[in-house]
Amino acid sequence: MGKTTKTAIAVLSFLVFWMLSGIFFSDTKNNAEISLKINNEESLINVKAKVFSSESRLASVTIQGRTEANRSVLISSETNGIVQSILADKGDQVKKDQIICKLSVDSRKAKLDEAEALMRQKKLEWEASKVLVEKGYRSQTKAAGSKAAFDASKALVIQMQNELENIYIRAPFDGFFNDNLSEVGDFLSIGMPCGQIIDYDPILVTGQISEQEIKKVKTGVIAKATLSTGEKLDGLVSYISKTADKKTRTFRVEIKIDNPDFKIKDGMTTELFLPTQKVRAHLIPPSSLTLDRDGKIGIRHIVGNNKVVFSSVEIVGDKGELVWVTGLPDKVTIITVGQEFVIEGQKVNYTLESSKID
Repeated sequence: MGKTTKTAIAVLSFLVFWMLSGIFFSDTKNNAEISLKINNEESLINVKAKVFSSESRLASVTIQGRTEANRSVLISSETNGIVQSILADKGDQVKKDQIICKLSVDSRKAKLDEAEALMRQKKLEWEASKVLVEKGYRSQTKAAGSKAAFDASKALVIQMQNELENIYIRAPFDGFFNDNLSEVGDFLSIGMPCGQIIDYDPILVTGQISEQEIKKVKTGVIAKATLSTGEKLDGLVSYISKTADKKTRTFRVEIKIDNPDFKIKDGMTTELFLPTQKVRAHLIPPSSLTLDRDGKIGIRHIVGNNKVVFSSVEIVGDKGELVWVTGLPDKVTIITVGQEFVIEGQKVNYTLESSKID
């Protein structure tokens, strides 16, 4: 190979190397500059936020319950007899002492007449004994025996009168004749029911509260109930069981609600809000609630330097479309739009919304 050829190859190799080195070094330098620019320039997400202030309110325990009649009794026979007539229809409103069922008289009237005749006889004998004692023709002992026989005859008359009265089975209180449990012609022995009377005013709302929360609830306070129909009612906490259910370990709670028009029916599903204690709480839209990595419910809010912080909260009630929560500072800037796209510790740009809550 000639000297000229070697020189040409060397020059060409140098030129190729120089061109390639420029490309690679240029790309490396540009990449480093871009990376440095990205690291130095923070990417901020835009969110919307609103300032909320806490208020003092009565916290409550929420449980599921159902409506129940205030009183429900089976009206039963106090004597033996055949049902002669039923004087009320199912669903009829009845008054206290109103006759609902009537049994046949049978021999009761004859036995009463017999007892009254015997009583009249014993009365005459006793009166005659008194006269004889006063004249000295009869001893005090015999007179006392006549008096005892007369008293026994009077007691027998009262017994026969009660037996005759017992053919009428009456309503023990104002209410409704819910169901007839016998038919005309049925034989009722003592204690067998003729029908059922139910009292719906006031009506009870009952539920079961856990042993962890039983200490928070007291009788004599006003509770709130929301029926399955959406109707909201207030009632008095009238009873809290002292003994837990052996199977569920929960305690029965009863709330009395006035029901003068009988619109609230027995057996309706109800949500109960039982007041517990006063707390500082925030009234916020439920859309602001979110979950952290551990599944805890809470909200993301903004602290100094536009930093995002997550705080777990407890829902203690609601008001219209909003919910009451505890566990936050008295004044807090809550992220209302975009909270799902930021994480704890991240800085954000935020726009404040009006703090007025309709």
